[in-house]
Amino acid sequence: MATPTDIEEDAFMFPSLQLNVETERRGMHQRNSSPYEVQRPNVLDDICLGLLLQARIDRVVHGRSTKEEGGTPTTLVVFGFRFHGLNRKRRFKEATITIVFEDEKKPGTKRDPEVVALWPNGDFTLGKTPVQVENKDRGEVGGDAGVPLGGTGAQLGTHYVRTWERTESFERTNRATLTGSIILDTTHREWGNNNAVTLTLCEDDKAKTSIVTDLRAAVLLERQNDADIFTAKVDMKAKGDFAYNVFSGIRNLSRFSPANDPVRFKPGVQYIRRRTLHPAFETKLNIEIDKERMSVDQLEKVAGVLGSTVLSSEASAT
Repeated sequence: MATPTDIEEDAFMFPSLQLNVETERRGMHQRNSSPYEVQRPNVLDDICLGLLLQARIDRVVHGRSTKEEGGTPTTLVVFGFRFHGLNRKRRFKEATITIVFEDEKKPGTKRDPEVVALWPNGDFTLGKTPVQVENKDRGEVGGDAGVPLGGTGAQLGTHYVRTWERTESFERTNRATLTGSIILDTTHREWGNNNAVTLTLCEDDKAKTSIVTDLRAAVLLERQNDADIFTAKVDMKAKGDFAYNVFSGIRNLSRFSPANDPVRFKPGVQYIRRRTLHPAFETKLNIEIDKERMSVDQLEKVAGVLGSTVLSSEASAT
């Protein structure tokens, strides 16, 4: 149910409910151009009530964990995500991304690629806002007041109650966050190695600065061999203003927002997206990667965030 605050903050709420219901149901999800397309660069493109969600493949490096004989077949996949709103009132407040990797021919088996590293992995602070907080303790003190009645020992009077209050004032910090985790997708199996990642972004609800505009995440995979094609299924869910939440929910429940085709990855086929973003962001993407010594250390070098807040160096990796 919409609260008065929701309605006040969403100036487009009622017109959108009446005018955009047909045009916004369709979704703009991506398909493979053919059953044989590999490493489709544009994964997801969805717009609803002026709020844009995008996912793409920015770089793919297939290689091995070591030059020595017996080195594990390894793949580095760099994903790019975009969250654009019109303004602070019509913005993304939360977003969750799930990416599941599976063997194309036998998904849900031990042939699925294993996720061995992720950036970001852990809980990262994207920005901080000081908030003044007051804690109050209250209590009551009571007693009887009156005058004696003759020699009977009785009293004639009233019961009084006094209240006391103690106030403590202190400052706490609100923060925008970015959290990443490596997980096992239990949709097809409940055993074996981790084959999925989740990413969660939350805005600073005090500053209302939205989540980041652009996120680049890096995933390191170990594969069974250099022959099998594997896939990645990317799912993005986001919360914005009241109207966006209502319509994106209706559209999804009504099946007017079709699922994206999985992205197919073929070992040996390298890929890097051409530069379109901020130069500093793109310089990281183009760094040299040693395909014969792929490791966790390479992930942070190619990943990062862009937005109105800056990623804090304080992070608790898990």
